[in-house]
Amino acid sequence: MGLTFAGSQSTHSQENQAWISSASYAGKAVELNTGLGSQIATGTSIAAELRRVQDEVRGIMEEEARKAKLEEDQAIWLELERVRQETRRALEEQEITRKLRIEQDTRRSESRATRRIQEEHQAACAAEWKALMAESAREEAGKIFQCVVLGSLVTLGAGLDIREVITGFESCTVHIKGLPGNATKGEVCALFIQQGVDAGRFYLSSMKKTPAGKQEAEVVTDIDSGKILSAGLDGTEFRDEVLSFGMIAENKSEGMMSNAARSVTVLTISFRSPSAQYVADFPDMAAAECKVGELTGKIFCGRKVQVEMNTLPPGRILSMFRPNSIKIRNLSPTVTDGDIIQFTGSSSVRRLKEIPYSTAGARSFLLEHMENIKLSSTLENLTFDSDRTDGIVSAEARFASWEDAHRLHESLAGKTFSCIGNSRFWLRLPSSLQYTIIIPSAQYHAQRAQWTSLVASLIDKKTCNLTFHEHDKFVRIRVSGSDKRATGALKVKVENLASGEKVAGWHRSLGFSGTAFVHSVFAESGAYLRADWRRQALKVYGGPAAVEQAREMIKAELERLASKEWSTVLKKGSVGFFLRRGIPELKETFGEDSVRFDIASRRITIIGGDELRHAFDRLIQESFNSILTSQAHSSTNETCPICYDDVSIPFHLGCGHTYCTACLRHFLVSAVDSTNFPLTCMGDEAKCGVPIAIPTIQKFLPLASFNRLLEVVFATHVATHPQDFKYCKTPDCNQIYRSTNPTVVRALQCPSCFSTVCASCHEDAHQGLSCAEYKARSDPAEQERLNDEWIAKQGGCVKRCPECRVPIEKVDGCNHMSCKCGAHICWRCMGIFASDKIYDHMQEAHGGIHGADAIPELHADVAEQAELLRQAERLREEH
Repeated sequence: MGLTFAGSQSTHSQENQAWISSASYAGKAVELNTGLGSQIATGTSIAAELRRVQDEVRGIMEEEARKAKLEEDQAIWLELERVRQETRRALEEQEITRKLRIEQDTRRSESRATRRIQEEHQAACAAEWKALMAESAREEAGKIFQCVVLGSLVTLGAGLDIREVITGFESCTVHIKGLPGNATKGEVCALFIQQGVDAGRFYLSSMKKTPAGKQEAEVVTDIDSGKILSAGLDGTEFRDEVLSFGMIAENKSEGMMSNAARSVTVLTISFRSPSAQYVADFPDMAAAECKVGELTGKIFCGRKVQVEMNTLPPGRILSMFRPNSIKIRNLSPTVTDGDIIQFTGSSSVRRLKEIPYSTAGARSFLLEHMENIKLSSTLENLTFDSDRTDGIVSAEARFASWEDAHRLHESLAGKTFSCIGNSRFWLRLPSSLQYTIIIPSAQYHAQRAQWTSLVASLIDKKTCNLTFHEHDKFVRIRVSGSDKRATGALKVKVENLASGEKVAGWHRSLGFSGTAFVHSVFAESGAYLRADWRRQALKVYGGPAAVEQAREMIKAELERLASKEWSTVLKKGSVGFFLRRGIPELKETFGEDSVRFDIASRRITIIGGDELRHAFDRLIQESFNSILTSQAHSSTNETCPICYDDVSIPFHLGCGHTYCTACLRHFLVSAVDSTNFPLTCMGDEAKCGVPIAIPTIQKFLPLASFNRLLEVVFATHVATHPQDFKYCKTPDCNQIYRSTNPTVVRALQCPSCFSTVCASCHEDAHQGLSCAEYKARSDPAEQERLNDEWIAKQGGCVKRCPECRVPIEKVDGCNHMSCKCGAHICWRCMGIFASDKIYDHMQEAHGGIHGADAIPELHADVAEQAELLRQAERLREEH
């Protein structure tokens, strides 16, 4: 098209040039013709001029033709050059296009390869993440959790599935002393595992520092393991330290502590040591009275002397008595008259008569006396302290049992003995049961009315007693007694009162006793507020009205704190994670206004209570592994098993199912109101059933909520296994025991309240009786039925007394029967008569005192008869 167009332009140009030349020639011709006419007119030669003109015209035309030809050739050359340039440009463009296409193809190939490499890398990362998550899920699913719940050692697996329960009746606490200050929990547990104890059979409940820089630990385990470990490990060397192991029979996670087992087996025996008494005379009463004030309480010859005005004994007259004299007692037996003259300044002194005895003689008497009363256990130790300035000799007799110490106490109490100058021993024996608990003074004052009421409710303080010892900052409360049931019941009441009442909610700022809010609660309501940091729970102490007012104050304060801001600066590595997931999750779960984030300063601010703080702490931990977390929480098209909507802010469980984080949190938080345990995945229309790992549950629940959930799980387990576990019969006692086979009679003692129970029939323990026998004895109607059944089998030789209903057996003799109740009975008609009338009755009514019916031969079990008669007698005495 370009070449044809150019040729057409060239043709038109030539035509225009020819037309222009023709016009020029015509003009020239006209001009010549005009001149010719003139020349002809003048007679000049026209032919010659015409030829000249023609030649000139021809020359002009040839010149014009040459120029035209030259211009045409030049135009053709230019056109050809243009065509060549356009062709070259077209070829260059084609080459450039080809190269671009090749480059694009290369880039596309490289891009596909890059994408393939990236996809392979992402697939490898995803596979690695899945492998890590699967391994982590297996590890978490295999983790067990141990804790002491209401006095029982509980082992839980994934989903809070209870694997094993060692009840408080079956468990004990092993106390370890002498551990190095840097000893770890793992090292302590290794000591038990090395002894062959399964890790699920013991629980390290606490480790604490001692003032000496060492540590003490408490381990809860079953009684059999505790006995073996205490005996086998006591005196063990551990990192250049000698460890001491001791077993405390009772186990209770909270409450009163038992006094040392050996302290209650020590009987303290005191008496006044041998001493001398002097009377010193003075000139007058004033001088004597002055000396009393001067000498009283002074130490003389190793004794603190007692000085008083000398007085006459009531009803007696002494010729040597001087009213202006003083009496000095508690003097050393070795003093002389000269010593007293020098000590008092009096020249007239006289020694009073004394009964001679010695400390050695008293010791010999005590040893001989203990042999005579034949104690069941041997005396472990008898120590005397006779160097006291008050002149009192104190001896400690240590026994293997409290019963032997008590027996010696009773044999000495209230009696005078010549071995100590015809005076009495002063005896002190702690109660066989002693328990103490320490509470803050503020708590005691808040509950003073309740403590006073509890003391007033005690009927027999010798059986059990409650005492208080106030100090500056704390009060020591002691429960003591000799009756296990009464003391145990009182102990449980004290523990429940001392434990206070729980308040819903928790906030860190309320966990400090010196805060203004805690003081305001006490000032306004009279109730004492205290925080349990270990369980992250709040408790209040006081009367019902004070506690209720405190609850309202705490509720308002928690609401105020829930709206309070708290901020921190995120680490650089956590920023991306929070932008992608953390902040959206917090906003979705707790509301849009719950979190703010300033990117420039990396400062994040949260507004809410402790649950929001717990969720934030969890996200901080997850952000430390942000790469894997990003993989784990990438966008997904999965459906949440709870809300059945597209997953928002996904959370992956070990089984592979994905939940909305907010939905899973709600599911776990609301589990406290459920009885469906263990907690399992709800994926596949609730058919998945894989238990949720305990670490996952702990990620979503604050410590206080988690502990509360454990109590609910335990209570549900006990309620759903009524054939296996029973609660202690004492009101307010939370201990449980394990039921036994109905054919096995086993008496158990509660570690908290000391009540005894039969693990078979769940009634009071009944040593020596089967459950059926005890039931019959306890049920008068059943006892009567059995007695009637037995009487009917005796063939008429046993009848009931018509007066007291006690069975009477006739073996031989006349028909006059006498009952223990005093009734005189006719055996034939079972009538009651006066003793002087009954024989007349038998003669008149029955024709004689002997019956016509023979006494049938007895085939009954004599032992059975005797036992039934004893039971009947006991039943009569009881009623």
